[in-house]
Amino acid sequence: MRSTCASARDTSLASSLSRARDASARQRAAFQRFTSERRLARPHPSSSSNATTTTTTTTRATNDGNVFVESFFDLADTVAGGRESPGFSRLADAIGRDVYVQVGAWRLYVKDMKFHDGLAKVFAVKLAANENSVDDAVIHDVLSVVRVPLGGGKADVPLEDLCPSASVNNLKNVLRDYVDDRL
Repeated sequence: MRSTCASARDTSLASSLSRARDASARQRAAFQRFTSERRLARPHPSSSSNATTTTTTTTRATNDGNVFVESFFDLADTVAGGRESPGFSRLADAIGRDVYVQVGAWRLYVKDMKFHDGLAKVFAVKLAANENSVDDAVIHDVLSVVRVPLGGGKADVPLEDLCPSASVNNLKNVLRDYVDDRL
């Protein structure tokens, strides 16, 4: 009986590892497609046609950004119902104003990174699912999932790793104000 449980656990672990490898391979393939699309969308330096350059630049501008972050925020937008709700816009404005990442001595606010709308929607959905209670686990979950591209997409880092503790505390205060209907 003991060996049956152990073999079932090993089978379950093996299938979990297999699913994780498959998901990783799918994500790697999506990222490779994304980077190849960006390379195709960049204008060639020898092209002298203004129309071609304008079209290429427009294509590149719509493809800029991290496809994984954008898809994560698109999902949150679908679930939350969009920014038209005054509660989301006030929450997004407060997050954009108070939450920042620190790189060296520089502070980059999430509104300048264009992450504040998506973060507001994701946190609104997560807080509603958590019975309107601000929890460190909820904040950790969201900040660890959102990836910030660095070096033109050469590397990406979780938002959690770039936010100092003062910024995370500001985020907690903003979320508490949102839950308590003070925003």
